[in-house]
Amino acid sequence: MAKEKKNRRSFVVVLVAVLLCASFAISLFTVIKEKNDIEKEINDVEIALAEVNRENENLREKLNSDNTDEYVEEIARDRLGFVKPGERVYYEVSVND
Repeated sequence: MAKEKKNRRSFVVVLVAVLLCASFAISLFTVIKEKNDIEKEINDVEIALAEVNRENENLREKLNSDNTDEYVEEIARDRLGFVKPGERVYYEVSVND
């Protein structure tokens, strides 16, 4: 009878140890996955930052160049829709058949 209690207690201790190990393993895998996801997100943000920095550098070069007036005029016409006094703007209107 004492041997049965000892075996039952040993079984319970082993079962609890296995469950704890399984819980730690699941937690570890979850943390590793989250770490990998965060590293991927950081990589994507660094790539986007590099793109924005390149674009900013291009814009700085345009602003510091000799043809700044031409660049400002291009922006005013293309993005803001400005026209010179007395200038007529024609828009192509096509009908899809």
